[in-house]
Amino acid sequence: MLKRFAITVASLLCWSFIIAQTADFIDIGKITEYDTVLKRLSYFTDYSKKLTIEDVAQATFHYPGEKFPFDKTRLDARYFIKLSVTNSSLQDTFWLYPGRSQRYIMYAYDSSTATMQALNNQFHSFSYTVFNSVPYAFFIVKKGTYRNFYIEADIGFYNWHLFDPVILLPQEQTAFTFDHFLRPNRLYTFITIALLGIMFSMLVYTFTIFLQTLKNEYLYYALAMLVFIVYFLLRLLNLFMFSELYYFFYDLRYQMLQLMGNIFVIAFISSFFTLKKTFPDLYKHFNILIFIQLIFLAINLPLTYTNRYNHIGNIAFDIVRVIALLYSAGLIALLVIRKRNKEVRYLGIGSFVAILLSGIALYTDNWGEYEHYFFGHAGIAVLIFTLGILFQMIFFMQLLSYRERMQQAQHIRAVEKLQLENDRKELEKYKAVIDARDKERNRISQEIHDDIGSGLTSIRLLSEIAKTKNAHKDTARELEKISGTANVLIDKMNEIIWTLNSRNDTLPNLIAYLRHLVVEYFEPLPTQLHIVTPENISEIPVSGKIRRNILLSVKEALHNIVKHSQATEVNIHFTTGAYFSISISDNGIGFDPSLTQSYNNGLQNIKERLSIIGGSCSISNNGGTSIILKIPLV
Repeated sequence: MLKRFAITVASLLCWSFIIAQTADFIDIGKITEYDTVLKRLSYFTDYSKKLTIEDVAQATFHYPGEKFPFDKTRLDARYFIKLSVTNSSLQDTFWLYPGRSQRYIMYAYDSSTATMQALNNQFHSFSYTVFNSVPYAFFIVKKGTYRNFYIEADIGFYNWHLFDPVILLPQEQTAFTFDHFLRPNRLYTFITIALLGIMFSMLVYTFTIFLQTLKNEYLYYALAMLVFIVYFLLRLLNLFMFSELYYFFYDLRYQMLQLMGNIFVIAFISSFFTLKKTFPDLYKHFNILIFIQLIFLAINLPLTYTNRYNHIGNIAFDIVRVIALLYSAGLIALLVIRKRNKEVRYLGIGSFVAILLSGIALYTDNWGEYEHYFFGHAGIAVLIFTLGILFQMIFFMQLLSYRERMQQAQHIRAVEKLQLENDRKELEKYKAVIDARDKERNRISQEIHDDIGSGLTSIRLLSEIAKTKNAHKDTARELEKISGTANVLIDKMNEIIWTLNSRNDTLPNLIAYLRHLVVEYFEPLPTQLHIVTPENISEIPVSGKIRRNILLSVKEALHNIVKHSQATEVNIHFTTGAYFSISISDNGIGFDPSLTQSYNNGLQNIKERLSIIGGSCSISNNGGTSIILKIPLV
């Protein structure tokens, strides 16, 4: 009875051991595609860094529970991972994906000899899903067996958070890479590519303006956009990169690109608003902010690139980012308060939106850690930061566009001012020419009046005296011709003098002279004369050329009336407006142009003279003759 009890107890203990043992083992035979096993592996950390793999096999391994298996504050250690598996399926070959940028040695424990065997089982397999080669390690487990594998991992500051062990079936690599890498990041990838496309178009626009203007502010902002585009592009490439070297420089890119982008933005603001001249105190503070970030990079990057102080370096970087954001917000606020215009409003809105979203992104990134999924994706912090930079770019582009429009408007105004100045100079030059011409006309008319006029008058007087003294008929007839010719020449000379004199270049003077001419012309004749003139005549300029052609046309019309019409009444009507019209009508016998050649020639002369000055002549023959002369005044 005692013996049976002992056997029963031993069986129960053995069964309990088997249950306990199998409970720790992963049944890889039940995997249909792949299985993430981060929290199903057991871990041991050797902080002394003196234990061998054989020593570690006897150590106690622990499961991480809900915590990440590696302590980021104590990375200066050696890390060992135990993979305990059993296989309930016919397939005996499986792949282990350790994560990105992982260096390790995998051992198989031989229970029969209690020894470790190093495995040469690491390889890369290209996947079209991620367009890259994915690192794997294969291992073999026969059906119905239990095996322990040990992994000595080289965990450091650049890859500790990238450890992501997955066991998969070899034939399911495509499903694994699509579901594990691409599917969860599709929306993030599409949004990031769209935002990068917008940023790139802004970069091209800004750089084009720089090439056209060669102004430093456009270069600084183009460099800032280029830095942020490279930063966000590299963050996107993190989803598809696996190499150790790529992630080794992760912190260098992460810190340098962010701070260099901020530095170029600060340099842009300082140069764009010429703070060195307008606000030298703010200019000093902007330089201090740039200097702080450069000094921080020089000190913090070497600190970050150590296992022992990496977490301190990351904390310091977050602190400096917070300080830089607050410092920038204060400086921008002071600039907005001091310089109240539309340009600084664009700057203020863009900067404060970027600062706010950057603060939210920083909080989200630190709150979420690496395993946290906010709204279904761990990259939400990057998207928030990207949106902040994009909004900043949009408002800054509005700022640049507004400045460009204002400069173009100023250029147009300057060109218009220069054109007006040139027009003024041309007008003054033209006026000087006109004045010189008028002066010359007045001089000529004065000389004609003084010299030729006095000569003709003397000839007329002498001929009159000679007629009186000499009574011979033949001689008296010749002297009469001389006197008549002198009188005609004097009249013609007076007309020329009147035409040349610039003081007569107005419409009222023209009408007054014509009225005087008509009255004088009909004064010795028995013809009844009726003249109508406008009450108010505008001081419209009329050149000497126009006045002379009008004068000769009116004289021709009067000559035809006296010579051919046999009229007893003549009506002359002057009207002004857009046209200067002279209506000359009589109650004579009319005319037949085909029979009266001389009359026809006179009318043709009138039409030609008026055509020269842009006027017209209309003639009607109904109960007398009516001639209307029209000359445009505008």
